[in-house]
Amino acid sequence: MFNKIIFKKSLNKFINDGLTICQNNSDNLKSYEQNWPVFFSNGKYKKIKIQNISDYNFFINKTLNKSLYKLPSYQILIKFFVTSEFKNYNKKLNSNHHDKSDTQFNFAKNLPLKFLVNYLEENKNFRFNKKIFDTIFNGFYLFLENILQDEYVTPLFNFESDLSLKEITVSDVGIRKINAFEFFVFTHLDQNYQLSNKFYNLSHVMFLKYSSTDLNSGYDFVKLKFESLIDSLSLLEPGNPKFGTIYRNVNNSWIHHDSRYEMDVNDQKPMFFQKKQLSNLLKISKLLENIDFSKKENNFIEISKRRFTSALSRNSAIDQLIDLMISLESLYAPNPGEISVRLANRSSTLLASNDDVREDYWLFIKKVYNIRSGIVHGDGVRNTEINGKQYSLEDIILKLVDLARESILIYLKLANQYSGNNKVEKICDDLDRALINKNKLKRLRKQLLDN
Repeated sequence: MFNKIIFKKSLNKFINDGLTICQNNSDNLKSYEQNWPVFFSNGKYKKIKIQNISDYNFFINKTLNKSLYKLPSYQILIKFFVTSEFKNYNKKLNSNHHDKSDTQFNFAKNLPLKFLVNYLEENKNFRFNKKIFDTIFNGFYLFLENILQDEYVTPLFNFESDLSLKEITVSDVGIRKINAFEFFVFTHLDQNYQLSNKFYNLSHVMFLKYSSTDLNSGYDFVKLKFESLIDSLSLLEPGNPKFGTIYRNVNNSWIHHDSRYEMDVNDQKPMFFQKKQLSNLLKISKLLENIDFSKKENNFIEISKRRFTSALSRNSAIDQLIDLMISLESLYAPNPGEISVRLANRSSTLLASNDDVREDYWLFIKKVYNIRSGIVHGDGVRNTEINGKQYSLEDIILKLVDLARESILIYLKLANQYSGNNKVEKICDDLDRALINKNKLKRLRKQLLDN
């Protein structure tokens, strides 16, 4: 990088020269009305307010740009932007294989003008303010020092929390309160007066900073990280947290922001995350990180987890029931034959804390498998009385969600204690032995406590 002190002096000179041009052309500054979000004290959207905004961006980049380019202080300033870092960033900008045009970008050309726009938007007049200049310069220089680093942000739907303004971080992914500009961008508030319900309940975002030398690999990496955190949240607490479209550099005023992976998310039951649950969330995240899901031997857990999160997203109770039963079958009944008995035996053995609970789980799972069979074979929903108690379909779903969640968490602990492509069969064999040998059941429970 170049000398910071000399660079700051040169930028200071350009800003003062630019402010003189701005003052001399102030009659050409236009304004516009902008829709801006207002929030309740809990961070949720309340209403739109209309504010009058001076269009400094158009004023600088369209009205005065040619005059600013001719300034000697501008010509001196852009000579700083020829280091290897800038060359690498230009290479990154021109690496987009989705763009088939012959246009070659040189983003450094407009950086001095962007600084002037940022200064004016903060200062709101054409006088020089050293404090504002220093604040903007510090952020600008930090950007230049990490020029290949992008920030990816996505709205976190169906999520509520007692988190304050301070963020939390789980495996490099952060969660924090949404800011007004993010809400403005996510909702297209400048064009949209009729917001869907999901935005009225939106209060948090996920974010991750990631450095790359191209415009594509970052999105793929970040999407996997966001999905992993959503899995961790789903396994922590009831609810259906989901992330939306992923935005890159939405909070970075120095470069253009973009987005990918537009998601169609429904407004569903939110999970409520409490700060005191962070340690448990970190443990679940670590369990998921420790499993190599690219290995065939761990496919059964990936299938179970995917069906579990799929069930949470369903609007139909019948679809939820089928997904949740497949989730459990992937863990407890990997092979055909006597599925209902194996499923009931193994799950009740592993999950129950005493004989009464074990009997209840056994009867519940066996009956729900019968209900599931009736649905998939076209008989509809069979009688839902279980062990003398009449269940509604919704009650069955709630209990299945709890059983599936607990089962996945236990299998995440057990998985790395077994090896080979028949890992799930080995676990099920141990469960079968534990059913008839209490000492083996004690050893199995000790394995879980040790993890």
